[in-house]
Amino acid sequence: MINQFVFHQANKYMLNFLRKKLKIEQNRFYYCLSQFGNTVSSSIPIALREAIDDGIIRKGDKALLAGFGVGYFWAGTILRL
Repeated sequence: MINQFVFHQANKYMLNFLRKKLKIEQNRFYYCLSQFGNTVSSSIPIALREAIDDGIIRKGDKALLAGFGVGYFWAGTILRL
């Protein structure tokens, strides 16, 4: 089971659309846009660090990280912290 989903922090509208389309519960989908905005390629590691610091992701949890960009570029991985 995936405990938390951490996507590229592009914008909240897009992230909410993706979350709903993928049927991911809101409490398992991490946002940190209000603190940092779209920090391009740094947004996933920044969001991951914030989720860990906030206690949302803990030791032993599985986090799905997903990045996407211009030109149909995308990548993802699952980490066990």
